Amino acid sequence: MKYLSLFWLLFVTSNMSAQIIEDKEPAILEVHYMKTSVTDTLENRSYSDPMTLRIGKTSAMFYPTKKMWADSLLRTNFALHEKLYREMNPPGQAEYKSLGGLEREYLFRNINEGETMVCRIIAGEYYSYTEPTEMPVWQIQSETKEVMGYSCQLATCDFRGRQWYAWFSPDIPVNEGPWKLFGLPGLVLEAWDSKKHYAYRAVGLYTQNLQLVGIRLYIRHQPYRLKSRQEFLQKMYKEYILGHFAASMSALYGNGSQGDTSRAQYDYQERDYQHK
Repeated sequence: MKYLSLFWLLFVTSNMSAQIIEDKEPAILEVHYMKTSVTDTLENRSYSDPMTLRIGKTSAMFYPTKKMWADSLLRTNFALHEKLYREMNPPGQAEYKSLGGLEREYLFRNINEGETMVCRIIAGEYYSYTEPTEMPVWQIQSETKEVMGYSCQLATCDFRGRQWYAWFSPDIPVNEGPWKLFGLPGLVLEAWDSKKHYAYRAVGLYTQNLQLVGIRLYIRHQPYRLKSRQEFLQKMYKEYILGHFAASMSALYGNGSQGDTSRAQYDYQERDYQHK
């Protein structure tokens, strides 16, 4: 509680740039993943972005690698940020490319205090919430395979509206994993949901020259703090599921289908919320 409470105190006392740097402890392991997300099953759209899991003895942080780097660069070397941005988006280019990738969610878990803070961009603004940490209830299966040279075992769980499959390695005795998929007797190296809307694949493990674990947010202004995870998911649903698919339906099938998401199977990682 003290760790995340301090985080909110820093929000209140920080200046308008809202840069939040609160280091907690040294890292013992850093894992790089590729996250693949399906964004529209109607048009078979998906994207992949690198993610970083940095683990300490009593905390962990999981964040979009490109976004963290780009936001930090914007505040430490604006000229270089603008140079790289212009190179990625030359005049006349039809499609905008983001220097910070497409993934927008940060997760900070205080293991000892049993709290998780999530921060994400929704419709151009930062929103955050803090929740009691909930560990998935895993069922360890008999199947095994090798991932990145490590012997792994399969585990499954039903977690917040999705069935998940995860390959974890007892050879790496850290009960962490990407996003909120932790609590197994070994590091999760691969994971995906049954619909394959979301997937994580480890691409690198590092133990040397690591930065500290803590809360790091290089943001323009203070995020809007929501009362609960459910309120956060409602906000996501209204802004993206209804808004995005309503526009897609209208474009594909005419105005009569606007607001009808029944043709779309895509939804967010956590599906256990009530539509209002």
